[in-house]
Amino acid sequence: MTAGATRTGALSEFVSLAEQPARDPITRTLHPERDPDAGPEILERPEGDPPPEDAPRTVRARERRGGTVPGVLRQVAFWLLLVLLAGATVALRAWHQASAYELFMDEIQYADVGNSFAAGVGPQLFDEPFFLHPPLLFALFGWFIGEPVPHMTVDFVLGLRPIELMFAGVNVVLVVGIARRVVGPWASLVAGLVYALDPFVVRFDSRLMLEAPMMFGILAGVLALLVAVDRATRPARWTWLVVGGLFWGLAITTKSTAALITAFPLVLMFVMSWGLRRKEAVGVLAVQASVYTTYIGWVVATGNVAPWFDQTIAGTLRAIGVIKQTGFNAPHASSFTDRLLAQGVWFFPSYLLIGVAVTYSTYLLLMGWRSLRVGRPKKSSRPGKRRRQGTHARRGECDDLGLLTCWLAGVLGAIVYTFGLGEVEEQTFYLLAVPSTIVVALLVTQMASWRALLRTVATVLVVAVLAASAVIWTTLRTARDDTYHQLVEYMYANIDVQNEVAVGEHTAQFVLPGYGIHELTSVDSARQTFSRYALVSTELTEQGLAPAPPELVDELARRYTLVFTAHGRTAGDLRLYDLNQPLDGTPPVAPGPPR
Repeated sequence: MTAGATRTGALSEFVSLAEQPARDPITRTLHPERDPDAGPEILERPEGDPPPEDAPRTVRARERRGGTVPGVLRQVAFWLLLVLLAGATVALRAWHQASAYELFMDEIQYADVGNSFAAGVGPQLFDEPFFLHPPLLFALFGWFIGEPVPHMTVDFVLGLRPIELMFAGVNVVLVVGIARRVVGPWASLVAGLVYALDPFVVRFDSRLMLEAPMMFGILAGVLALLVAVDRATRPARWTWLVVGGLFWGLAITTKSTAALITAFPLVLMFVMSWGLRRKEAVGVLAVQASVYTTYIGWVVATGNVAPWFDQTIAGTLRAIGVIKQTGFNAPHASSFTDRLLAQGVWFFPSYLLIGVAVTYSTYLLLMGWRSLRVGRPKKSSRPGKRRRQGTHARRGECDDLGLLTCWLAGVLGAIVYTFGLGEVEEQTFYLLAVPSTIVVALLVTQMASWRALLRTVATVLVVAVLAASAVIWTTLRTARDDTYHQLVEYMYANIDVQNEVAVGEHTAQFVLPGYGIHELTSVDSARQTFSRYALVSTELTEQGLAPAPPELVDELARRYTLVFTAHGRTAGDLRLYDLNQPLDGTPPVAPGPPR
């Protein structure tokens, strides 16, 4: 008896998945025994017996077996739309890329390390060895730098941002490719569209950050593993497993936190015997570790063991929560909830997507956890028959969806640990936001089994989220958020570089070569350093992300002449005051010794 036959009203659509008729690929995968279109190899097999050797074990294999592979015209349409989607993804991030998002201090540091590679001196940050992150991506940055520069400038850093565009274009293709392994073509394109428009993902894809390149390795590895479980022969399967391990190794040599959603799921697969066979999970983990071991070998060969050990160990201890110096879990850090609410107007579609994806992934995991386990050989209920190595404990399961669910379970577990005990930063959301776009494809497919009313409501909500994302993109891309770029243009055009400048924030010190830079904590501290100018950011000061206290911002506004100001979403008002032009009769700053 179906759920629709026993219950009425909209609430009937929220019944347990185990009670629903199998009308879509997700339900059929988790509960194939209720598939009305299933063949006798599934429906007539006694409980506990393995499927036949030739039984289709992936969604793509079942499509091929059932003759449901899309026709040529539909395939051409799918690939054409995918190419257009990839192009649109790049265009959405390229439009006003330099002015839509404020310069981030991490971007300056990453550009400087890339510049050191271009200069042929290896990973260095401001002339000191840098091993907080592996050097793979920085070497790529260096390859794109034609001529090394002696100092960081705003224009130099912003000029490297387009490197990120190629990763965004490839990542959207990988998102669609992963989703297509378990759902239909149109649902997978919806996942790609969500990735293209998601405000949080767009922000990180548009800056010179490590997240998009790292996610390329992660997604490519997931896709390779999904292809592996669809291979019919052992050599082909292991070939793709090795490819997946190599890509995941590249991910952790781009940014070590990639291990949270690669190595952790593999450990989960080994311990629980989920998704992959245990020896396969160990094999993929070994390949991944071998890539990182190669990096360590390079460190040893170049004589950088000491700085690598110090910085890597410190970073690892922060990541697992032993040392809490940075992030929302650190003492005296800004409130995570306050930050969430402050940015909610710009990222609420992303937060909503993450919340729905986490809920639905948990639902799938709870409903289908028994189907994820890979059974060991044991005697069947039929005399003379044995379960073959590697078959799933339940009947007729799909290996690809099981693997994807295991990866999502690992992602959820790693993120839960990070939020509870580890180093929670805004970048942590990226590790959850991108997998959430893939979950959207599963949810859209699941919607096909809902009643018309609920399906219509859900469709309207999906369209509304996409529309809201598009509106947010338009708003952000048509407004300037580049106060530091405006500041340096003004200063080099109007202020002699022989002047001393006291800065009450953390970014300007890296992009004002030539000026004497000092930290600003009070007017007296500025006078002690002979600083004629004082720079503060209203928003960063209010959030506690700047050395200048809020009362200093008010004092400067009352007592000194404002010579420059620029407004943006990130820095608020970036204000430059001339301490030699007091408004209250205070003596001007004494000139300092010549530099």
